[in-house]
Amino acid sequence: MRPVVVEATFALKAPPELVWPFIADTDRMNRRLGLSGVKYTPLDEPSRTGARIVGETRLGGFSTRYEEQPWEWTWTRGLSVRRDFQGSPIAWLTVTWRMEPSEGGSKLHVKLEALPRLLVMRPVVWINLKQSAAGFGSLAAEIEQHLASGAPSPFLGPRTRANAAGLDTAIQELGRAGVRDGLLQRLRKLVEDSSDADCVKFRPFELAELWGEDRREVLIAFLNAVPAGLLEMRWSLVCPSCRTSAAEVPTLQDISAEGHCNQCDISFEAELDRAVEAGFRPAAAVREVPPLMFCAAGPARTPHVLVQVNLPVNEAKVVLAPPQPGQYGLFGRGGTRARLEVELNGPTEATLILGKDGFSPPGVVLAPWGTLNVVNQSGGPRHLKIERQEYASNAVTAHYLTTVAEFRALFSKDLLKRGTPLKVSRVSLLFTDLTGSTALYASAGDAAAFRFVDDHFDVLRGAIAAAGGTVVKTMGDAVMAAFVDDATCARAAFGCLVAFDAFRRKTTHAEVTQIKLGIHGGPCYVVTANGSLDFFGQTVNVAARLQGLAESGEVVLESEALSRLPAELKQGLIASEPFQARVKGVADPLTLVRVKLTP
Repeated sequence: MRPVVVEATFALKAPPELVWPFIADTDRMNRRLGLSGVKYTPLDEPSRTGARIVGETRLGGFSTRYEEQPWEWTWTRGLSVRRDFQGSPIAWLTVTWRMEPSEGGSKLHVKLEALPRLLVMRPVVWINLKQSAAGFGSLAAEIEQHLASGAPSPFLGPRTRANAAGLDTAIQELGRAGVRDGLLQRLRKLVEDSSDADCVKFRPFELAELWGEDRREVLIAFLNAVPAGLLEMRWSLVCPSCRTSAAEVPTLQDISAEGHCNQCDISFEAELDRAVEAGFRPAAAVREVPPLMFCAAGPARTPHVLVQVNLPVNEAKVVLAPPQPGQYGLFGRGGTRARLEVELNGPTEATLILGKDGFSPPGVVLAPWGTLNVVNQSGGPRHLKIERQEYASNAVTAHYLTTVAEFRALFSKDLLKRGTPLKVSRVSLLFTDLTGSTALYASAGDAAAFRFVDDHFDVLRGAIAAAGGTVVKTMGDAVMAAFVDDATCARAAFGCLVAFDAFRRKTTHAEVTQIKLGIHGGPCYVVTANGSLDFFGQTVNVAARLQGLAESGEVVLESEALSRLPAELKQGLIASEPFQARVKGVADPLTLVRVKLTP
């Protein structure tokens, strides 16, 4: 039996680059078209078509299941998907969008194909496809009005209603937590007015950029909004390839040391600064948003992926190179990788073989919009992606949160599972120690000296928090603090020198004391110890030993690390000549430098 085919073409005045974000957002598109939500279940083994997930939904009044092949798309040129149904009047359905520039605007073509299981169902299937095409036409008209005249976006709804009383109570509680009024009103509007699709995950850094607000201040407001009852926080284990959530859990204790992405068919280590992200959504008591997905894939979910195409076994596919010169990554499902370099004067055509042992050749060069002929000889169905190498992420990683004092205070019970250390690819650590404390106890007495030591902790905490870090723990007269990068760590270290110098000048008996500091960055592990999150590993040992090499009033760090710091951070400082020192546990001597405040 021949499939039923319905096609339609729409002309828009906006160019493809402006229309594409709407077509690419398949989840919001399906919500806008009034389709039913879908429950997705991963397939442990790919089907013969390469499908990795099964969806359960209602279609034309019938409950149905389908296997969904990976979506295919080329940035600004089009996208398509095929679904193979079980227990439905149709055997399969494909939807294809194609876009092309046309007289300064866009020509948008949609094609729907479906194969009825019975001949008598052809008229019913044809009517349903015609209705779907009309819905696409209505959506295209709304996109045109939005882009041409500033009419409301077609993706503002649907939107469930917020509980006004619960919202008022939560906002009042958040205000008592110290969140300023301007941010309170932004958060209220966010929870009250966002579409259901937007409520799936709020990303504080993304919103801070949109609002023109300080990232850290917005994040701290979001953290306070959880105990205030306005928001809930969830943790996502993020695939390093497609960068979508491979799993979502309520607490850090539920994060395992390894994740697996069913779509990309790769396993990966749950690194806290790359693979574990915190997201927020409205608290159910304030606004209950149906926990439904309307599309599990699509270009909008993976904006760094410019091209994705399915590769049947022993078949060739033609893939278009990106239009912008640069270096890109090629990814074959299962973890196979190669390089793609787009050059203005590059070849217009190249061939790539995907075999059982990877890509051959390991890299290709093409002109913008050049054609890449990909042949799948791997023995199974695969899909190929062309990925941007650099992609600005606004994720709030678990590692970033471990350096935020407010997170440690508000979520002191959200700890890693005991005995499950998780890796951070890079953390910057600061160790301080108080010198002259023995003489202080002798000259000032135990009570005054103890008070001084305790007050000096407050001074250092203030400098560390002002720089954007957090105290991990105190040990005797010493402090250990963590930072997301070297610049904030150095800013805190130099800030500690300044703050402590001012503190000791106005404190009785303090002239016999000073502090010494060491800073170092590198890979680390995070673990739950003594009821809090702690760091361990060689980076911790080196940072502590650099502090041990410092003299009173000095910061010791690697010479190379100092050279990489912004010039403004080094103003008002004196750096010694580089010197070498051996540190236990490190094979080669380190080239270090001593830094002091200018007298």
